[in-house]
Amino acid sequence: MSWKELWSSDLQDSLPLRFIVAALFLAGCAAVPLESSTIPHPSSRSGPSAKHEYQEAVGVIHVHSTYSDGLLPVDRIARIANAQGLDYLIITDHNTLQGRREGKQGWHGRTLVLIDDEISTRGGHYLALRLAKEVPRLQDTRWTMEAVSAQGGLGFIAHPFWPRRPWKDLQVRGMTGLEIYNAVGDMTGKKILWLGPWLILTGSEFSITQWLTRQKESLDLWDTTLARGDRVVGIGSTDAHGLRRWGMRLGPYATLFKLVRTHLLLPEISEKAIYNALAGGHAFVAHDMVAEAKGFSFAAVERDKVAGIMGDQVIWGRGLRLYAYLPSPGNLVLFKDGRPAAKERGQQIWFDVPGPGVYRVEATRSGKPWIYSNPIYVIE
Repeated sequence: MSWKELWSSDLQDSLPLRFIVAALFLAGCAAVPLESSTIPHPSSRSGPSAKHEYQEAVGVIHVHSTYSDGLLPVDRIARIANAQGLDYLIITDHNTLQGRREGKQGWHGRTLVLIDDEISTRGGHYLALRLAKEVPRLQDTRWTMEAVSAQGGLGFIAHPFWPRRPWKDLQVRGMTGLEIYNAVGDMTGKKILWLGPWLILTGSEFSITQWLTRQKESLDLWDTTLARGDRVVGIGSTDAHGLRRWGMRLGPYATLFKLVRTHLLLPEISEKAIYNALAGGHAFVAHDMVAEAKGFSFAAVERDKVAGIMGDQVIWGRGLRLYAYLPSPGNLVLFKDGRPAAKERGQQIWFDVPGPGVYRVEATRSGKPWIYSNPIYVIE
């Protein structure tokens, strides 16, 4: 019996859609590798690591609530973040800071909730953090970016290649950074038609990680922008809405909060420190659903001392080395000016810096993307 015949048969009427999709999921598992990307490996947290004075804060960026088109109110979203032990949560409802005016910004249990804005411009969506007041919507992108900067805000290009809302001006300059991974952007295209239903319905971490991809277009844009000499911060965003369609939950908050997180290195967990860490690129993006990423380190080392961490500018000299350390085994690739310069399998990599350039690291595990560092800028 063909798929068309099956769908038009009495089975369609006698079985709920949810059970049909569940059956498809079980059948699909036979075609998926049995190796789970979340199988724990012995961690070498006691191993060598580039020491610095910062602590690590783990959180999620780009989340929508009922103040715009999200499914849940801020308080309930914060409870989910608390349950996952997140240190911070950045709400970016569309074109409004109403949640802040109603007192939703602040500590919710152990999680610091910040209320910011996703601005709709004529040429795409722009995450605006640390704003004092809303910026008018549907203006030219460059005007919007200047208006955000005039308030001392931080601006990030959102989902630059998402088909529904792509960023049109790829030559624009002056933003703080851009999304190098957007979860909603990873849920579009043909794969959602044949993988999506059972992955969403089951919600299993194993299933979701089989779906995970490296967003090459966004990473190439990042490298191209860095090559122009701009300092651009890469962040990972959930773009969580928690929407329901056809009686199903599409992208539950709890799932997306594990799928992509932005880890910050900062002196303390506070509003000011979080924004400063994002502005300075003291951050890395991680798919913590693949494996625990806390403890990752990427630093420039000179004479056995840390000369700089992710986001820092370091003066080149003979003897300058780059060091990256993973909290558990994986595959490391070190990029210089957007091109692979060194590779290593295991938990660490040392690299003798040949000269000035923009250096960053990517790590994979079980064939899936795992960690993206922000660059270290080596200058003469």
